[in-house]
Amino acid sequence: METLTLEADRAARALAETHGVTATRLTPLGSELASTFRAATDRGELAVKFQLSDPIEIEVQRWRADIAARLHAAGLPVPAVVPARDGSTLGATSVDGTPVAVLAIDWVDALPYADAELGPHLVSQLGGELGRVAARMQAELAAAPAPPHEIDHTWAMHDVARTIAAHLAPPHPRLPAEARLAGERALRIHERFIAPHKGFLPRALVHQDLHDSNVLVGPNGLIRAIIDFDDMVLGWRIAEPAVAAAYLARHAADPVLAATSVLAGWSEEVPVTMAEREAFLPLVAIRLALNTVVWAARAESDRGAYAAMRSRGSAGTFATLATAAEAEGGAAAAAADELRPA
Repeated sequence: METLTLEADRAARALAETHGVTATRLTPLGSELASTFRAATDRGELAVKFQLSDPIEIEVQRWRADIAARLHAAGLPVPAVVPARDGSTLGATSVDGTPVAVLAIDWVDALPYADAELGPHLVSQLGGELGRVAARMQAELAAAPAPPHEIDHTWAMHDVARTIAAHLAPPHPRLPAEARLAGERALRIHERFIAPHKGFLPRALVHQDLHDSNVLVGPNGLIRAIIDFDDMVLGWRIAEPAVAAAYLARHAADPVLAATSVLAGWSEEVPVTMAEREAFLPLVAIRLALNTVVWAARAESDRGAYAAMRSRGSAGTFATLATAAEAEGGAAAAAADELRPA
């Protein structure tokens, strides 16, 4: 896991090089791997991300930036992408001989819902809206170009069992008991309730990271913006509402009800197949196990504080959702057995 950490002055120079924008103040923001800033500039307030790149990776980075710009143009709540000097959606430069991609978007004056004070009513309201917005985004993504090449990604839900298993084995550091047990339980849930449906789950382009820091809301709890398309892949369509539901569940008194509210909103716009419906709640739970395991493995890295923030509440909510998924799946299996001829 390679990260990029830039000081504000170097980031300001890189932004001027790639976008011709003069920054008067750069305020660091948290990020998994990149350096991100809120930038006061001669063009107005921007959010700017600096990522490690290379000649192959920049194709994917530019594809993601292009799609974010496409979604904004289609009227979805996605911030406008600020063009680079060359007119493209992504700037490219070099920092100390290392290739760096630079993405600048308009700053949105709204809070990640992780930082908003959402009461029970607003959590329920947000669930339905999350599902509907994700579904409308899906309608536009259906016509978007495919990725330039196959993408292997830590957070890809169609590869979640492989990723969790890899993090439970050497050479990864031994995980704390809570994370290890969550990973092991998630693998059992995947084997019982996801693996039988894998071949029947429709595939689509998915943002795949609609978590509580990537969905910005206003004071009324309504969605103002969807940000951060850097996890977008071609994967299981049902992963979109499942990931959104997983993180909303962390903020709800009733995690299962919160999760199902997202699916209800999604299904108003996108038909949900039987396989998707049966896989949904197990995938919601498994996403939080993945979150728990991955961030536990990175706890001692240079992003340790970010890891602790991003995984807060995941293990406990996973346990609640896992119990519900096991009960739901067991009941469905029992009902199917009763329908089989003797």
